[in-house]
Amino acid sequence: MRKPFALLPAALVVLAVAATACQSESEAPDPADTATSAVANPDTAKIDQLKAGSFGIGFRGAFPGLAEGRDDAAITAIFTETCADIRSGAPEDEATTALTERLGSNGAAVTPQEAQAVYQMVAAMCGQQ
Repeated sequence: MRKPFALLPAALVVLAVAATACQSESEAPDPADTATSAVANPDTAKIDQLKAGSFGIGFRGAFPGLAEGRDDAAITAIFTETCADIRSGAPEDEATTALTERLGSNGAAVTPQEAQAVYQMVAAMCGQQ
């Protein structure tokens, strides 16, 4: 059984939840606000928190072994730190290496396929604005 394909349904659920959360915003973002940070723009911070929450749900469902022993704040940190790497333009291999270290920080054994699947989940959600 190829594990990355087994994780696809969970990743799709996460993306669907994130898309629904983003679509629930009542007004379109102002183009003048696109350069502002989440700190300066509470609406962006709200969307990022929705994404982080959606990621947490999907992460716990798709990777119960990696989620074991982690609270919501720790899982949110995995999302936000990896998203920051992606948004800063870090090459995928460097971002995946850093993600592997984050995922393994509680003593969990992380396979390259798991790290890649988590990276793809974060990348898909992080790119949505």
